Amino acid sequence: MQSVKMKRVVIIGDSTVEHRLRAEIEALGATGYTWYPVSGKGARGIRPRHAEPGNTKIEVIATLEVAEKIIQHVASNYFENYAMIAFLDDVEVLQGQKFGAK
Repeated sequence: MQSVKMKRVVIIGDSTVEHRLRAEIEALGATGYTWYPVSGKGARGIRPRHAEPGNTKIEVIATLEVAEKIIQHVASNYFENYAMIAFLDDVEVLQGQKFGAK
């Protein structure tokens, strides 16, 4: 089986916007995503485990076009008001059609 070059979008941030952000990711063309609670240390220090809300990590495999739409949307709509980061990296996947590859 042949692999297909795709992009992985990773978004880490405030879980209070997780539900809304997941809906927006789909509306921007993603075929799916994976999300889970995370913790760690960043520019703002370590969020105590008992603190609410926590952090969420969302990962999306997408075409370059969809990945760029998602990353721009996150930057424009969330960075100013939420503790959040987002980045892209290159991945190779099997069954690329499941992620929008042609």
